[in-house]
Amino acid sequence: MMQRFVYQLLVFCLSVIPVLGQKQSNELDEAYRKELQVENEALTGRISSFSTAVKELNKRASAAIRAQEYEKALEIALELERLDPDNADIKNFKGKMQLKNQQSVAAVASFGEAIRLNPDNKWFYINQATVLADNNQVDSALKVIQQLNAIYPKWSIGYNFKAALLYASGQYEEALEAYAVAINTFPKSAQIVTNRGDLYRELGKKDKASADYKKALEVEPNYTRAKDRLVALYQ
Repeated sequence: MMQRFVYQLLVFCLSVIPVLGQKQSNELDEAYRKELQVENEALTGRISSFSTAVKELNKRASAAIRAQEYEKALEIALELERLDPDNADIKNFKGKMQLKNQQSVAAVASFGEAIRLNPDNKWFYINQATVLADNNQVDSALKVIQQLNAIYPKWSIGYNFKAALLYASGQYEEALEAYAVAINTFPKSAQIVTNRGDLYRELGKKDKASADYKKALEVEPNYTRAKDRLVALYQ
C-alpha cells in the first residue's frame, strides 16, 4: 500500500528547472495540471532573476538530467548552492537530486532548508512529506502536511495528500474526513473525488464509490481514471 501510494505522489514533485518538467501521470486531472502550471510559471519567473553564473549552471544541470547523469546533476546542485546559498529553489533542486542518488535522509534535510527559506511554497512541503512517507515515516510526513494545511487551509491538494497518508496507513475514517475537507475546498478536483471513491471501494462500499466516480465525472467529464473505475466497479 505505502509503496503504491508514494509512487503516485512522486509524480507531483517539481524540479527547479522548468525545462525538465517531469512527465505527468495519466492520473493527473485538470485541477492538478493547472496547479503545476502555476508553480512552473512562477519558477520560471524566479529563475529569470538568478545571476548569470547561476543560470549557466542551471543549463548544465538541465543537460545532465536529460542525459540521466544524476551524480553529475547533484555535483552541479552543490555548485549552485555554493554560489547562492540562501536560494530556496536551489535547496529544493538539491533535495531532488539527492533523492535521485538514493540519499533520502539528505533530501529530507534539503527540502526542510527550502521550506525554511520559503515557507510559502506549497510544493516544498509536498516534496519533503513524500520522501518521509517513502521511508515509512508517516507520522513525520503527516506533521509536514499539517504545517502545509495550516498555511493553506483552503487548498484541496494539501488535504488530499493528508487523506492519502491516512489511507495508506490504514486510518480510513480519518482519511474520509480529510477527503471531505479536500472535496469542499479548492481547486475542485476530479482526481480527489476519485481517490475517495477508491477508498470506499476498498471498504466494500460500492454504492458510495460509484457515487464518487460519477461526481468526479461531473467535475471533469473526460477524466479517464474515474470512467475506468466506474466501469470496473461491478465487473
